[in-house]
Amino acid sequence: MGTRREQTEQAGSPGTARPGTAAKGRWIGRIAFGAGVATLIAVVGAGVFVALPLPEHLLDYRPVASLRILDRDGNLLRELRSRQDGRATPLRSDQIPDRVKRTFVAAEDHRFYSHHGVDPIAVARALVQNVTHGRIVSGGSTLTQQLARTLIPRERTLLGKIQEALWALRLEAHLDKDEILTQYLNRVPFGNGTFGLEAAAQLYFGRSAEHLSIAQTAVLASIPRGPTAYNPYRRPERLDARKHWVLERMVETGALSREDAELAKDDPIDLRAFASSFRTPHFVEFLASHLDRFGVSDAAVIQTTIDPSLQARAEEAVQQEIGRLADRNVGSAAALVVDNPTGEVLAYVGSADFFDEVHEGQNDGVQMLRQPGSALKPFVYLEAFSAGYSPATVLSDTEAHFGGVGGEYSPENYDRRTHGPVRVREALANSYNVPAVRVGEQLGPERVLRRLHRAGFDSLDKGAEHYGLGIVLGDGEVSLWEAARAYSGLSRGGVLRPLRPILHAWRADGTEIALRDEIRPRRFAPATNVALIADILSDNSARARAFGIDNVLRLPFPTAAKTGTSKGYSDNWTVGFTHERTVAVWAGNFDGSPMTKVSGITGAGPIFRALMLDAMRGVRPAPLYDDSRLEHARICPLSGQLATDRCPSSMDEVFAKGGAPAHECTMHAPLSDSLPEELAEKCAELAGPRGTIEDLGPEYYEWARNEGLAKQPWLAAVCRKQGARTAASNELPRITYPTRNAEFLLFPDLPLNDQAIPVRIRAAPSFGMIDVRLDGELVFSLEPPFVGRIAAKEGAHRLTLHRPGDPRVLSEVPFVVRAERRVF
Repeated sequence: MGTRREQTEQAGSPGTARPGTAAKGRWIGRIAFGAGVATLIAVVGAGVFVALPLPEHLLDYRPVASLRILDRDGNLLRELRSRQDGRATPLRSDQIPDRVKRTFVAAEDHRFYSHHGVDPIAVARALVQNVTHGRIVSGGSTLTQQLARTLIPRERTLLGKIQEALWALRLEAHLDKDEILTQYLNRVPFGNGTFGLEAAAQLYFGRSAEHLSIAQTAVLASIPRGPTAYNPYRRPERLDARKHWVLERMVETGALSREDAELAKDDPIDLRAFASSFRTPHFVEFLASHLDRFGVSDAAVIQTTIDPSLQARAEEAVQQEIGRLADRNVGSAAALVVDNPTGEVLAYVGSADFFDEVHEGQNDGVQMLRQPGSALKPFVYLEAFSAGYSPATVLSDTEAHFGGVGGEYSPENYDRRTHGPVRVREALANSYNVPAVRVGEQLGPERVLRRLHRAGFDSLDKGAEHYGLGIVLGDGEVSLWEAARAYSGLSRGGVLRPLRPILHAWRADGTEIALRDEIRPRRFAPATNVALIADILSDNSARARAFGIDNVLRLPFPTAAKTGTSKGYSDNWTVGFTHERTVAVWAGNFDGSPMTKVSGITGAGPIFRALMLDAMRGVRPAPLYDDSRLEHARICPLSGQLATDRCPSSMDEVFAKGGAPAHECTMHAPLSDSLPEELAEKCAELAGPRGTIEDLGPEYYEWARNEGLAKQPWLAAVCRKQGARTAASNELPRITYPTRNAEFLLFPDLPLNDQAIPVRIRAAPSFGMIDVRLDGELVFSLEPPFVGRIAAKEGAHRLTLHRPGDPRVLSEVPFVVRAERRVF
């Protein structure tokens, strides 16, 4: 048990700390001591840093560093100034009027004369605003901090902000307020490559700083807050609003009377015309942003590949066509012209008008990612040729439904029609969507995407499951630059090479810089397959059904071209090539709004034609491809097989050597000589005087009936001589609709009869009757053309086909019907 004293000691008295508590207290004390020491060291270190003399040459005005960008003939396109100095003319303090100083202090830092480089009130206000908005909307920087930022560039991070504050304190410790303000006014950026008050006054108003009016001073004081946002040449309305704010702030701080402020508000912003060379603005901006990409980050002079005369004609062609299409809601266009042998960029137009704010003209349509629509189809068919297709392969252009991760996908052709059996040549030349998606389904989106990646479409950076079959119709976003590069690769027989915007580059000391290519050359497709694509894209007769014989793609020299329109009708493209040149054109709206009745042939097409004619001026055109790689054969235009005397017509088609069809036409056969009496008359009428039966096959029977080509198209299979049956006659029936794993919505406010699900079956007429069962229960029996409708019932279902009285399943498709869930 122990004594009472022992028990008390074991329990511990109120005044005695437990061992664990004591240890914890010691650790807290150590941490507090360490934090105090660290704080003391930081404060002492900051004090030492602030007390140090300023670096010897910190405030020197260095010579203006610039980058001169020239066209291929040596004409100046633009002179870009360095951010540190730019176009600057330093002033002494006595050359800057007091009213100008008061204006900038009121606009940027009205407590300038009362703080020591950092304004605690401004910092606290900025912190509250940033927390309230959930993002950085204010930095709280003083004029001294802004000067520190121009003298010692920093990263825009918390550490960088601390460094900026320390430098501001150091500047305040060694310079008086007037020196700081003078340094600031001589270095602050005013946009358009201009740094410093005097240079800005000369650029925008054509006068020195000492002769600026109150309104002009307020305008200049508005710009440093955001040289791009308040650019006088591009944002005059926004700048005017900022000018009014500056004048009000001057009244509030006592720097200006109310009467003078109101007079200055009414004083219009009368800008001097922008005299600096500002040609090919989008091209120069692109080049300036990608100097390292081409290995010229230390260049003083760059001679580009731009052809000045072709560039001028390209800009004119774009502006004229956009002006003509203004009533169809076409806001802008972009164009690129490439010399194929070298990859040199001869013309680069980023928009119809760089200064058009309404249509966002500063956007660069050459580099912006947009949906190319059908402009990617040539690369899909390139992959198909590698898989054994040929220009004569027959594809089904009939109503189609494809299953996928995102639900059912039902593509439509641009003309909202279907065209039955079409050859690859027809499908690509006329840009039919349905057969192209069928090809994509056979190849698989993964294989299509790999081919596009090999062709240089690096912007398609998501997985195949993201794009699905939509990749075939250009649902992914690419740039006009990538399209021009890929089509230029087609002109070289499938060899991708970099586009080259630079001829030469020199450093300031005159030494020439070795240029860097954006990509490494590589072959992305066999030359024979590319020759087939070029032949199709240059076949004006093949595209006549969609575009007419006399269309803008018909040029007086061999030209392969393809159009494309995005699914939202906000973009249309025309891209094409001769042996010598590639031209790529985009037309549409940067804001994504749809155009009105405009396609690639009517929007981008006329620009393409004008540019290609200009680009080929004085050039002797060479053949598009090496014809020795191909062979020719006479085929039946309907079946794509070797023509026979039964075919109503025949045509010449090209194939890869050894790739011509091996079999004669099976769609045209002689009339059977052993028909029952009840069919003889009908079949004789169907055969006509030539005694030939045209049997499209089961896949096209419903299409032929809907198109009015025949009341009973399946009768052809019975009338033809049985020894001449098509291979399709031996196929088992299969369900073509619903598609596998399709999902249907059941709407409670619509009649059930209106929501019945169509059933379509592909089968030869020789099968006669086919039983259709839903979840094992017989729904109905169908005869040619094997179409019907079943009631939609909520739940998962299984549709199966059977021979009458035979339980064996010939074809099956699972699908789901879900009731719509509405949220009120």
